[in-house]
Amino acid sequence: MKNKIIDYNDLEKIRKKHQNIVFCSGCFDVLHSGHAYFFKQCKEFGDVLVVDVGSDKVIKSLKGLERPINSQNNRVYLISAFQDVDYAIIGGEEVIDGKIDFKEIMEKLKPDIFVLNDDDSAIEQKRRLCNELGVEMKMVSRVLPDFLKMISSTEIIKKGEKDVRNSWNLEL
Repeated sequence: MKNKIIDYNDLEKIRKKHQNIVFCSGCFDVLHSGHAYFFKQCKEFGDVLVVDVGSDKVIKSLKGLERPINSQNNRVYLISAFQDVDYAIIGGEEVIDGKIDFKEIMEKLKPDIFVLNDDDSAIEQKRRLCNELGVEMKMVSRVLPDFLKMISSTEIIKKGEKDVRNSWNLEL
């Protein structure tokens, strides 16, 4: 899996080596089945999937001081373990308009397709970036097969906090 974890300097080599590169980005702080299904959806658009994993600094700025739960090194390692993920990279340190921390990565990688969820809060900003860079943007729905339960990382964290409080008989 370690050979699937890349850094900024590897991006041009990836571009030269592969055709039809798909790129996606996220926090991926507490992994769940929705993430695995999202990677499957992304991979269906191309031959190679590169996943940007939000840095600790960026997640802290977006989600609050108590986040991330898992460090960026642990998260990028776990992401690289997914079958549908060909490469994983830790994102940039700076966030620009639209919660974008991956502009420099996209500029260097030059992916063919960028995938995001259709309920993303910054679709228009990401559309402008894709237009600027000549990258096709595709959207997928947060819909899972019937046998999977929809849950978010935030819900998992809240459930864990509630379970801890209950085990200590603390008032909710």
